[in-house]
Amino acid sequence: MRLADPNEKRGAQVAAFTSLLLIAQQVAGKAARDALFLSSFHSSRLPWAMAGGAAVSLLSAYWLSRLMVKHSPAVVMPVLFGASAGLFGFDWALAPYAPRAAALLVYLQTAVFGPMLISTFWSLINERFDPHTAKRAVSRIAGGGTLGGVVGGLAAWRASAFIQPVTVLLVLALVNVLAVVGTLVTSARRVPATPVVAADAAGAEVSPFVTLQTIPFLRNLALLVALGAAISALLDYTFGVQAAASFAKGQPLLSFFALFWLVVGVVSFLLQIALGRVMLEKLGLAGNIATLAGTIVLGGAFGLAVPGLASASVLRGAEAVHRNTLFRSAYELFYTPVPEASKRATKAMIDVGFDRLGTVLGSGIAVVVVHFLAHGQGPVLLVAVVVLALATLPIARQLHVGYVDALQQGLRDDTARLQDAAADDSAPRSSERASRTSSVGREGAPSPALAQRAPRLSAVYALASGDAEEIENALGRLEPGEPAVACAIALLGDPAQHENALRALRTSAPRITGQLVDALLDPDTELDVRRRIPRVLSACSTQRAADGLLLAIADEHFEVRYECGRALLDVTGANPQITISPVEITNAVRREVEDAQQLARAASSQVDPEMARERLEHVFTMLSLMLEREPLRMAFVALHHHDDKFRGTALEYLDTVLPSDIREVIWPYLGGAAPLAHPRSASQLLADLAGLAAPSDANRTSSSETPS
Repeated sequence: MRLADPNEKRGAQVAAFTSLLLIAQQVAGKAARDALFLSSFHSSRLPWAMAGGAAVSLLSAYWLSRLMVKHSPAVVMPVLFGASAGLFGFDWALAPYAPRAAALLVYLQTAVFGPMLISTFWSLINERFDPHTAKRAVSRIAGGGTLGGVVGGLAAWRASAFIQPVTVLLVLALVNVLAVVGTLVTSARRVPATPVVAADAAGAEVSPFVTLQTIPFLRNLALLVALGAAISALLDYTFGVQAAASFAKGQPLLSFFALFWLVVGVVSFLLQIALGRVMLEKLGLAGNIATLAGTIVLGGAFGLAVPGLASASVLRGAEAVHRNTLFRSAYELFYTPVPEASKRATKAMIDVGFDRLGTVLGSGIAVVVVHFLAHGQGPVLLVAVVVLALATLPIARQLHVGYVDALQQGLRDDTARLQDAAADDSAPRSSERASRTSSVGREGAPSPALAQRAPRLSAVYALASGDAEEIENALGRLEPGEPAVACAIALLGDPAQHENALRALRTSAPRITGQLVDALLDPDTELDVRRRIPRVLSACSTQRAADGLLLAIADEHFEVRYECGRALLDVTGANPQITISPVEITNAVRREVEDAQQLARAASSQVDPEMARERLEHVFTMLSLMLEREPLRMAFVALHHHDDKFRGTALEYLDTVLPSDIREVIWPYLGGAAPLAHPRSASQLLADLAGLAAPSDANRTSSSETPS
């Protein structure tokens, strides 16, 4: 997943460096926080401190959500880093005079600013890159963050041998100042610093809670965050108690916590580099979320079997490694298709507010267990962790469905925004195909004059006479089984009479399906006749007609295959009971791609763009027989649109919904048929594409529209 566009590459590099600074100060700050607090207070006070920090953070979450609605992440992020730097400096100055107060203030500060900084940073990234480009860039950015975990842990561990924990606070202040610079550079690239205000029908600003109530996808994300925070809180408490019982206060505790987070950072970095991109491609976003639950369940079983500091460290470390790498990459990508107004109104509330609610829940469980159990607290807490982890699995399944829906809605929104320009891109590519719906009605009823003329000659003689009036008269008297049917089929190749023949044959099509299919599959039948027969069969909403059209999908002539695909859409749209084998569709797509590749290799010059577009349209028509049609049609239009955001949304949608075997075959073909820069940039995704249909398709029913 490389970024070819230099601007996108530089943007990802700067964002990765900023992510490094952010996570480095988070890891070092967490080590200093734990060392200072456990050196000043008994470990039994830890759950209360966690709950207090969560309560204060809840207020900050609501404030940040309102701030993000009024201002962009590009404006908010530098302010947060600056405030964090100032507070670390104040903590450092206060510690010599009031160490307990400074320790408590540091704990509260990290509880409040840690989630806010991470949430706002990823909001900046989500608006900086479109869904498809974000998936390419996120591994690099997350890799910078995991490397920052290594740097932060290593710095804190080495510093613990020479300086007191309080001195680390001054270093953290300087790191936050550097992060301000990185944020300013990142936000300077294509991230608007303007407000995106969500408003209801009356024009009133919509609150984060109203948005969460109306969008189930965001509610599921909020529930996932709350459960994850509760798990982390319980693991933090269990781990902290074991560490406080094993090490002396002060520098020994700081050294242990710093070394622990250093190991977590190293493992996270190696995992991100080795598996981050692969896991996103193979398991998808929901799969990466679900594997965290499996990691916690296995770690919990190990902790129950072998209690102590070692198992607590392994479980806490494994959870932190997975959450910082695979989970974080997938979780943040879920936000990319969410409209900016909804995202800004709710992301901080979810990332911070629901994270704090989860921390309160975990801390409350710990307080209750500690209060009622003097001994045997560890196993009970581990069981609670495992139960909470299992509760996240059904949420992960719902998130996949919600992500696809969000992509579709984003395409609709982008379609509405780009409707006028996209309509120009959807111009008819063939005069004959453009007139298909205007001159030959889709219902195929013959004209009254044709039906009312009295027969004067035998049907066969009349059809062969060349007299227009006699031909029309004979076509109005067609009966199944008559030799005249074969003559009428042959007239489909007549430039002057093929429209009349189409009308007449479509009226009789359900009764002469066998004859039509035989002529369609006969290689000796004239090409013009065979490529028009599918238009006749499209009036037959029967399995027999569909089977015949599906057989002709393998025809050697592209014109025949193209028309068969369009007819299959009509037939299956009119009768949902018709079954089409996904295997046959997959084989048809593969043949089409291989044929296009051979054509490109054989061409002495560049392949005609219109020809390439028609072939890609046919592939999408085939895919529409097994996947949802409207979003595929929108995605096809987006692939040929000049707007980077629209294309990026379409590519991410296709990457998500296409079966893996088809995706592997079609993906190189997308680039060849629709030349797209590697970084498909855009923010939000799938919209009411019906308005982008080509004029030639305007009269087609929604169930039978092709992706053009």
